[in-house]
Amino acid sequence: MSEATDDSPPIKIRIPRLAGADEAEAAAIAAEVGEASLGVAPEEEMLKSSIFTLDDEEEVAQEELPTPFNTPLAPEPPLEFSEPNLLFATAEPLAFPPAVEKMRMAVICGHPRDGSLCEGLAEAYADAALAAGHPVKLLRLHELNFDPNERGQDLEPDLEAAQEEIRNADHLVFVFPVWWGSVPALLKGFLDRVFRPEFAFREREEGGWDGLLGGRTADLLITMDTPQWLFRTLLGAPAVRAVRDATLGFCGIKRTRTILMGPVRGSTPATRSRWLDEAAHCSRDAEAWHRTGWRPGLLAWKDIARFQFQLFPALAVVLGALTATKLTAAPLHWGALLLALLGVAMAQFISVLTNEWHDLPTDSRNKHHGPFTGGSRVLVEGRMSIPRLLRGRNLALGVLLATMTALCFAGPAQGGPLALLLGLALGLGIGYSAPPLRLASRGLGEITVALTHSVIVLLIGYASQAGSMTNLFPWALSAPLFFGVLPAILLAGLPDLEADVAVGKDTLAVRLGRRTLTKIALALTVTATLLHLALIPFSGWWFTLPLVLHAGWLSRGLLDYLARPHSGRIDGLMFRALAFMLWFVLAPLLG
Repeated sequence: MSEATDDSPPIKIRIPRLAGADEAEAAAIAAEVGEASLGVAPEEEMLKSSIFTLDDEEEVAQEELPTPFNTPLAPEPPLEFSEPNLLFATAEPLAFPPAVEKMRMAVICGHPRDGSLCEGLAEAYADAALAAGHPVKLLRLHELNFDPNERGQDLEPDLEAAQEEIRNADHLVFVFPVWWGSVPALLKGFLDRVFRPEFAFREREEGGWDGLLGGRTADLLITMDTPQWLFRTLLGAPAVRAVRDATLGFCGIKRTRTILMGPVRGSTPATRSRWLDEAAHCSRDAEAWHRTGWRPGLLAWKDIARFQFQLFPALAVVLGALTATKLTAAPLHWGALLLALLGVAMAQFISVLTNEWHDLPTDSRNKHHGPFTGGSRVLVEGRMSIPRLLRGRNLALGVLLATMTALCFAGPAQGGPLALLLGLALGLGIGYSAPPLRLASRGLGEITVALTHSVIVLLIGYASQAGSMTNLFPWALSAPLFFGVLPAILLAGLPDLEADVAVGKDTLAVRLGRRTLTKIALALTVTATLLHLALIPFSGWWFTLPLVLHAGWLSRGLLDYLARPHSGRIDGLMFRALAFMLWFVLAPLLG
């Protein structure tokens, strides 16, 4: 990685005006963002080698590759598209060529004895990887000179070298036996000493932690004397969970494959030879399993689709459809309802993919990304190429157009209003981050999302059952829904604030500051609750009471944050706000 020199040209960053922020908050944001103005930012070098990675089967010339930005930290001008149709647009060519390299592997044998079966498995794995062209480093822990007891002491030279190998590796392999349901003391001591704070993880000031080894994959080759079915079912695979979840997962390594071998006691030479062949096969298969095959591709699509945000719009569509059948006294037309749900899902999927592409400059700088904010990280981590994303988006557009056509002929559905509403949802979803609208950069993104996830989706379900648009009831039903969605949408901008400032994305969080935005979210929480009590009296006290109690719980969290506003993740507060939204659908739906 190249470093900026004294004569490197400074990168100028525009700090948008923080109208609602006090001077201390504005200075803190400017100081954090200003760190990048000393020269070429480290993130840029990272992006050159990791983001724009093509899949093996894709043969695309460099000049044909789209990219949403050309690496400046200053606010980017709108992208120049080579085609007038935004849905099928291709951006400017890359400023640097993509590079696909062999996975760098670190194989760690955790057996404390020389000449063990685990050592043979580790050697078979390493030899097969070397034969496949992968750079490999084999670490035999019993050969390292270190104290396995963590006392806060400095690392020995062997452990410093091991840290460097792990830091440079794309793929980690741990080979160890199960002793007393856990890992050997030597491997446990190695993990205690090497996986230290600021190397493997970092604690956040606001609480929680960040894994620092993300982007890597891992294989666990585990031997045991216990029958595998007993180890998995009755014992719950404690050694696997300790290494895979409590250690590697905690440190950011989320994709781990586990291979169990046993029982070792009483095994024949032929069985052991088969295990050695299996270790070699796992090594040859590692790149396809973790990086280029159908499994990582499918997982990337699952992650980028962000299914956790599909439930609420779907429930709102169902609420709208049932409202229409209640008002018209007509039976529910399942075909029209399912088509409406598919249309909303495709519109949201297209919007998410578009946002992932155009928000890549922001997401790549975001230090506070989490399960609810900062994007899916699929493009940032190089798990999907932009050409593949665009092909998937265009396929989803085809499905949406076919769905809209089918709705025109499906039972009682009103083709005209449905096409208009689905088109409006699609247009606003794309315009959230894509030019020429770029609503999120104009302070209109939050209202847009609240509108599409409340009024529009409810009316789509309503129109699918031939509900009359002149009836005021569905509009009144969607009013508390709209205000109930807004607090979560507003709060989602707080963890992203510094990254948005760095790229000149003028969201409401940037415009108003943390304190003012939190006050608005608190007022909207109260407003949504009062509107529900006034307009939806039929939901019943068994749903209204939990809604009111949840509103108090969310308000308590907002007041706590207002007393101590801070940068960083707010996962707990985001969970309260997202769960609060559900009551405005569930209460009238089930009440």
